[in-house]
Amino acid sequence: MAEDVDRIDETGTDEEESKPEEEKLEEKKPRKTGRRSNPFGLILNTRMLRRVFQILAFIGINGYILLSWFHMPNVQAFWLSIWQNLPTLPILAPLEAPFGVIAGSFDTMIREFATGIFPFFTLGAMIIITITVGRAPCGWICPIGTIQDFITLPKRTKIRPAPGTESELRKIKAYVFVIVAFLAVWVGFSRITGTAEALENTLGGFVNDAFAPLNPAYILFVVLPNQLWPTGLDTLWYFTQWEWALAQMGFVIFIFLISFWVPRWFCRWLCPAGWFYSIFSRDSIIGIGRNPARCTPDTCNVCEVVCPMNIRIRRYPYQHMHSPDCILCLDCRSHCPNDAIVLRFS
Repeated sequence: MAEDVDRIDETGTDEEESKPEEEKLEEKKPRKTGRRSNPFGLILNTRMLRRVFQILAFIGINGYILLSWFHMPNVQAFWLSIWQNLPTLPILAPLEAPFGVIAGSFDTMIREFATGIFPFFTLGAMIIITITVGRAPCGWICPIGTIQDFITLPKRTKIRPAPGTESELRKIKAYVFVIVAFLAVWVGFSRITGTAEALENTLGGFVNDAFAPLNPAYILFVVLPNQLWPTGLDTLWYFTQWEWALAQMGFVIFIFLISFWVPRWFCRWLCPAGWFYSIFSRDSIIGIGRNPARCTPDTCNVCEVVCPMNIRIRRYPYQHMHSPDCILCLDCRSHCPNDAIVLRFS
């Protein structure tokens, strides 16, 4: 997998060109124009706001844990009141999570299709959200995205595949979606016609949701809480009873380990939910654009270096970036040395 390194400053010396992109990025930060020094900049900024929002959303999505572990019924009631009229969001969150308050639209739709029900409400709510704010829930709310973001926070040279490689890898999640959706519709149709017994025996654990056994959210929030946990050295043997769950946990650890070097690689290449949401988010009402008077795409690629979704932002029109992979994290806006990235209505 080749690493694509673009130029940041054409006038730099050979020594500067040999520096990692992150070091060049740090050198460009003091050169910002049009923005006064803010003594509260370390606290009152978009990046910090998103981190705080992600933590709160992570707790809220698993709101029942507040009652069962920490005995905080009032806080739990607050989150339940927020999600009462919106039971699903375009994120990755399983229906069966014992501590879950809200579920992901994709997870819910697959389950409903598998039972022979068409998910009118879930699909309608998902479309309204994605055509309005795009895939912002992926960037600000999704628990799996949040974990990957925090894992990748420490500064290091990130791996950025070449455009051709990135494009091919992004196709994998489309194939996964086709397989999962096909099996869900097939199972649902079989159950309606009363011919599902043989199919259910064949699919086994993949029958209700073919993606669930490989879904990191399902493994973390459903499989893991339901396992027998060791309480000491004398009960350490409980791990031997995990069997398939142990392999699933190994897969989740692998996902987060790779995220240390490749930001949000699971979201970019494997997540079928993200691919489905991207169908409706390409031309969302709210998105990002670039100020042509400030943007210097021939000599600066800071926005692309910091983008966790590895989007080639400079290749899109100034008015609106019509990328189905944009999660509206606004990292590009936070790091732009010229304040050229702006939020716009399409």
